[in-house]
Amino acid sequence: MLAGLGVLGAAVATRSASAAFPAAVQSSPGSIDSPLPPAPTDTRLADRGGYILGSGSTFTLSNARILVGDGSELQGGLRVENGQIVEIGPGVKSGDDLGGATIFPGFFDGGSPIGLFEIDLEAATHDESEGTDGLLPGIHTEDSYNPASALIPVARRQGVLGGLCLPSGGLVSGQAAWMRFAGDSVAAATMKSSSGVVFNFGRGGTGALPNQPHTRMGLALKLREVLEANKAPDPPDPKAKKKKGEPDKPPEFTRTQKVWHAIRARETKVILSASRADDILAAIAFAKEFNLDAVLLGCAEGHLVARDIAESGYAVLVAPTTTQPGDWESLNAVYENPALLHAAGVKLIMREGAAHNLRELPTEVCVAVANGLPYAAAIAASCGHNAASIWDLPVGTLATGRPATFAIADGDPIQPRTRMLRAWIDGREVTLRSRQTTLFERFRTLW
Repeated sequence: MLAGLGVLGAAVATRSASAAFPAAVQSSPGSIDSPLPPAPTDTRLADRGGYILGSGSTFTLSNARILVGDGSELQGGLRVENGQIVEIGPGVKSGDDLGGATIFPGFFDGGSPIGLFEIDLEAATHDESEGTDGLLPGIHTEDSYNPASALIPVARRQGVLGGLCLPSGGLVSGQAAWMRFAGDSVAAATMKSSSGVVFNFGRGGTGALPNQPHTRMGLALKLREVLEANKAPDPPDPKAKKKKGEPDKPPEFTRTQKVWHAIRARETKVILSASRADDILAAIAFAKEFNLDAVLLGCAEGHLVARDIAESGYAVLVAPTTTQPGDWESLNAVYENPALLHAAGVKLIMREGAAHNLRELPTEVCVAVANGLPYAAAIAASCGHNAASIWDLPVGTLATGRPATFAIADGDPIQPRTRMLRAWIDGREVTLRSRQTTLFERFRTLW
């Protein structure tokens, strides 16, 4: 049995932990006004990638509420062998009794610059925006990603086990990548590279960089010119006869040209960032004009054009639920935005968006549910299920044959008072310690 289960602990305090689960577990320190007692800190060593040393990849958990990830629920347990789920459901009764704790796939954020910068006011730590040209489709975010970022353990502690890492700036910012929040190298942390080229509509796409327009009409013209000039070449016909003066070898293309060709051929997705209602419609029209494989990003005013978004068939990496009407791009932002988009039939991927606040993703989801988004839809949108259906990711659903990526919480994972107890990524347990918890433990006793 897992020790330190907070409110669950009183009911199961007499049960002993097995060797697979040390008594010192990773749950949040009790706050001064909290009815929950302070829990012991996990002292087990972890490697620099966040994986706990010596943790086994074969174990069984039982007596739990299981959020499958697609919105459905089970009561029972799961059995993991060699990092994969081999059995799940009410038939799993042996192993470690969780006393009613919740197993869920973890949260996966739909877009932030985490791993690309550390300190807002220190330029030397910023790698999220190249800033030398307005058109940079060949940039890969993983080339700047820092798997040792101090922000990653903070997000992971709240059950956020991965996310879409986004570049920013310019008209075309570069290519996003889905990252797992563990691993001591970029290769180990990357779930899916080249996950989409980010296009910025509205004021976000205008500016003073080379190849960057100053107005929305200039933005539309520039994008059309670039895509019209970079249509994917036809594959060579082996039966065609060589024409006089034709070169012996096919033309050589630059990396940037190859990316444009892949976009035109629908081999690479585009992620169209737009917040204002008219910019959202412009992004949709642009994607349809060039038959692009598109996903929308932001859509703070999406509820105003929800039917148009639904008819487009494009999913939305939706703006944080708590987006405020604080600028000209989001004057009509409302907390009901995710609920209204869902009601119209739009597939959503929830996001917090800010690297330093990624730990607050569960709260964003909770606010969306409080403002009308069905609970099942919120879980599918935030726990990786919807994202996996678009990008073919190995996360988001707890099922037989799937990698064992999940977290255990002492209650409903989207509630702010719930504490994360344990987490696994690809069958390996990860630490929930962070720089802040280390500081807390150091000064828990001052004398």
